Amino acid sequence: MKRFSILTKTDVEEDFIETADVWLSISEAKRGYLFHNISNSKELVFLISREKEDFKLQKHSSLREVFYSTAIPCMIYINSERKEFHLKNTSGIFTVFFNKKEKIATPLVEAENKYEIDDCIVGFDSEFNLKEETKLTDYILSSRNIANLFLKELLDFLVTNQKSARPLFVINFTEHSVYKFSMVSNMKAVLFTIDMIKNKIIKYNSEKLWQIETVLHEAFVNAVTHGNELEPKKSVDIKYELGKRGFRIFIKDMGKGFDVNNLFFPEKSEALDAISGRGIYLMQKLSDILFYSPEGNRVLIFFNF
Repeated sequence: MKRFSILTKTDVEEDFIETADVWLSISEAKRGYLFHNISNSKELVFLISREKEDFKLQKHSSLREVFYSTAIPCMIYINSERKEFHLKNTSGIFTVFFNKKEKIATPLVEAENKYEIDDCIVGFDSEFNLKEETKLTDYILSSRNIANLFLKELLDFLVTNQKSARPLFVINFTEHSVYKFSMVSNMKAVLFTIDMIKNKIIKYNSEKLWQIETVLHEAFVNAVTHGNELEPKKSVDIKYELGKRGFRIFIKDMGKGFDVNNLFFPEKSEALDAISGRGIYLMQKLSDILFYSPEGNRVLIFFNF
């Protein structure tokens, strides 16, 4: 058998927010920072600190009120309906707003600003001179990638060009919808769920439809059979984001997981349906980004369009 490895992330669901038209992606290399977000369909409050913060959300508090009444080193408030963001930053994070239409990169400390679709905010772990980093700015402003793939390629760019700064998070402003539900643990539900998601994806992209269908089939079958062992009382939690720029899905089963550090691809006459083998290998090869939780019972899958 051929050994292979997959990327792991402690909390694969920390990227998920309910805010439409806003994609949040957090680097798996957090550099000692702690991230927390509160979201609804129109608003996001993104909180970053070095230490664990204790704050309570009052029942009738709006997220805007949370932003202005909370004292945390780095905070971003976004209202997707009004297309505006507010930022307060007293931490060591170098936060930059990239306006793609005007082709301008602006470092932010405290700001109230408007954004447009396709703009983005990137947080770096150290400060640098934007005027001297024209190649980096041009790269970010010209990139068509979003979310986790954008983070990965940005990191590769910085390493290749021997830059010390590293990306901590990216917020992409791009049209998309958010869905979340639970699926029962049987094969009929798997097929129904795949068809439902495919019918939404085809409105945005048909070229990657067969890859997405294959990956979803492997992921859902693993979740209901190997994870939940087809037990009727166990369900699979599904959250996904879909729009013209990409598709990202979070899948969580109720099983004990598996050893994500000991994966082999079965060959020839070996057991092709092994949980540690062919299915996950195919998922990794056909998707743009694949993260598993260290326990193996949660997965993040991303396709860039």
